[in-house]
Amino acid sequence: MTARIPIFIVLAGLAGLYPLQRYIDSSKPRDTVNEESLYFTSGKTLKRMSLGMASLAADIYWIRTVQYFGRKVVDAGGIGVDTRKIDMKLLAPLLDIVVTLDPHEISPYRFGAIFLPDHDAQAAIDLLQRGIEANPDQWRLYQDLGFIYWHNGQYQQAAEIYERGSANPAAPFWMKDAGGLMRIKGGSREAARSIYSRYLESDDENIRNHAKWRLGQLDALDQLDALNQLVSAYKSQLGSCPSDWRVLARLTARMGLPLNDRLEPLDPLGQPFVLDQAACEVKFSPGSRLDTK
Repeated sequence: MTARIPIFIVLAGLAGLYPLQRYIDSSKPRDTVNEESLYFTSGKTLKRMSLGMASLAADIYWIRTVQYFGRKVVDAGGIGVDTRKIDMKLLAPLLDIVVTLDPHEISPYRFGAIFLPDHDAQAAIDLLQRGIEANPDQWRLYQDLGFIYWHNGQYQQAAEIYERGSANPAAPFWMKDAGGLMRIKGGSREAARSIYSRYLESDDENIRNHAKWRLGQLDALDQLDALNQLVSAYKSQLGSCPSDWRVLARLTARMGLPLNDRLEPLDPLGQPFVLDQAACEVKFSPGSRLDTK
């Protein structure tokens, strides 16, 4: 009899989740993912309904969260799209449900740290603070909360969080260095490159791809700066803006930039940099996804 108890619990939990999932899927057309009703708005309610199977329910909602995010990104153009411009009103509530059901699952906190600040900065902070409270031994959550503060331009708060996290015996040496970097160069491109480079180590492919994309943007901004310095030097020496890219082709080639048939230097996405002669300034192509403005 006792051997049957765990099986009964599992079956009872699944039995409770099945009609719940059926309700979710049938409430609205599948392509809207029931965005208005958010399935259920309370993780606490779901936890009570899960009949002791909260971890399983958390797994279901975590999968739904990743699917929701992925579908939004694909619909907007795929990897490299600016996620700030995508309506993700359900991201914060979905993550809240997942961590309410299972506060010790680390992946949702880390995912939210990267993608939530663009849509709801305070929700991102609240999420990571909950994560740290429930999992004080997880130094990466301090890294993620520091990232959110940095993302918000709150460099002193970021420094304090990185330094607090560095006190964890398992934390790597660079956590303390990151705190110092925030205090000295919090808003610099150097700080951004340091922060995003750390996320290349993530187990989550979405986070790694996002980090690669942001690092690519930083490289493109460095190239833009170098081209503007080149154009400025040309104008200082000759008293006028270059007439077109051809007169600078030899120099741009030395910089290691690829050139198209018109000898225009190309950005990392293969689009030509634009030489605005009226302003004597180099810019990204109109609508470029590399433009951070």
